[in-house]
Amino acid sequence: MKRTIQYKIGAHIVSIAIQKKKKKNISLVIRGKDEIEINIPSKLSYNKALDILKTKEKWVLEKLDKYALLYEEKRNEDGKVYYYLGKKHSLAELQKIAVKNGYIKNENCEFSIDSWYLYELKNILEKKVETYSLKMKLYPKKIKIKYLKSAWGICYSTGTVTFNLNLIKVPMKIIDYLVVHELGHLKHPNHSKKFWDFIGLYIDTPKTYKKWLRNEGYKFNN
Repeated sequence: MKRTIQYKIGAHIVSIAIQKKKKKNISLVIRGKDEIEINIPSKLSYNKALDILKTKEKWVLEKLDKYALLYEEKRNEDGKVYYYLGKKHSLAELQKIAVKNGYIKNENCEFSIDSWYLYELKNILEKKVETYSLKMKLYPKKIKIKYLKSAWGICYSTGTVTFNLNLIKVPMKIIDYLVVHELGHLKHPNHSKKFWDFIGLYIDTPKTYKKWLRNEGYKFNN
């Protein structure tokens, strides 16, 4: 015989299926975030099953919490949050921006986040580098964009400047700072006082942006 009851354990309200079977042993199985199955010998009462549940409450709660967390992660997969210029967006919102910016014709088109991020950052950096190069009179030989594990930008002695693709996720003012920072290394290939004084001519309080990246950048570089 089988009986199903609703039961509150900790913060969880679960459905408990108690089934009497021709067996000597008792078994308790967590079937999901809100389902428990208890099999008991036919000679025991249904209340005995609840007594057994109480003796294993700590273990049961741990299992229920784990299932609830997995369920929440799965539920949120389609609602994943994406950063774009410092703000959080859903996938649908990014597609609307992509249409507005001419990357795709409509929201039903096939849409690759990484490809679009590259498209957007490339357009932004082309304008930023051109603007600040003219102001600073410093001209890189080549600009590259790719994922960088431990840097937001790299200026090589060859004159090539590489920017982290994840820059598209940070606020625009941080992009301005990184462009000025890396162009500044074409003149001062170090982080000396002369370097900071120099880039400070083109962007106010540059070290505040450095501090921001140190404290907040990890949220965007993934």
